[in-house]
Amino acid sequence: MEIGNQMHTLVQGLKKLGIDAKSLNYYPTYLCYPSDMVLALNLCRNMRQANEELKKIVPGIIETNDVFHFHFGTSLMPDHSDLPVLKRMGKTILMHHWGSDVRLRSVAAKWNPYVKVKNGDENFIRRSLERLSEYIDTCVVSDYELYAYVREYYGKVAVIPQAINLDEYKPPADRQKNEKLMVVHAPTSPEIKGTDYIRKAVEELKSQYDFNFRLVQGVSHEEAKKIYLDADLVVDQLLTGTYGLLSVECMAMGKPVICYISDFMKEKYPAELPLISTNPDNFRETMEALLKNREYLAEVGKNSRKYAEMYHDVDLISPRLLALYQALSDRGERE
Repeated sequence: MEIGNQMHTLVQGLKKLGIDAKSLNYYPTYLCYPSDMVLALNLCRNMRQANEELKKIVPGIIETNDVFHFHFGTSLMPDHSDLPVLKRMGKTILMHHWGSDVRLRSVAAKWNPYVKVKNGDENFIRRSLERLSEYIDTCVVSDYELYAYVREYYGKVAVIPQAINLDEYKPPADRQKNEKLMVVHAPTSPEIKGTDYIRKAVEELKSQYDFNFRLVQGVSHEEAKKIYLDADLVVDQLLTGTYGLLSVECMAMGKPVICYISDFMKEKYPAELPLISTNPDNFRETMEALLKNREYLAEVGKNSRKYAEMYHDVDLISPRLLALYQALSDRGERE
């Protein structure tokens, strides 16, 4: 499953290192993220048809590959029947968890009073982690919030930040300054991102200040990127307490980004993190202060690009991922 273009980005980084890597996406969406191979299981009439399609490709994939890097709790078969086969064959397997596939509200609420979750069935999440970790010893997460949910299940948890191809997210050199401040918010899950709080504050502020606000939804990733380039300020999310791929992409574009970072996560992220942290209780006040001090945003934008270069460049991330593959493969051979 492709999450935030990460599967494609990591594969491209591995290819640059000379690795024969391929991405396979079973669940393409309107975002139109690229993949080397696509088999749209969501378009199959039923599970029987899906299994018939999978039988055509899965045996060959298992036979010709050494490392299987799965994402978001998915594997080659919807029922995970491939996992015991892969383990028995001595293949290197790891799972990459991204958020709602593992986030437990009962845990998150201990450090974040605003958190909302997509999946409130914690028993389902725990059972899923138990099943996966029966066959997979190692998982990858992007930060220490996610680490807290998975650490008791996997033998090894690697924390590797989100990756981005910086060449595809350059700050526009010839961009004309907007006469009115352009604020952009692009929620894939409005309830989880706190979109209602954002819209309410924007409506109140528009009665006092002259600025533009654009809500980006239902467009491809490439089209959304063009809109981000025209933004003076991007609002990511107000509830989760961490930053996601929208923040990373827009920081790489040199954009100042508003995103709530919990006190717990402030201690975990690098000290240089340039995000403007605010929560639902003070978002309106934060926005008003920024509307009064537009010059401040330019400095935040410069620091944002530097941060993306330091911590999210795929050319720095992919060697770390390759080193993890090699360590796991070497351990498997010794065992």
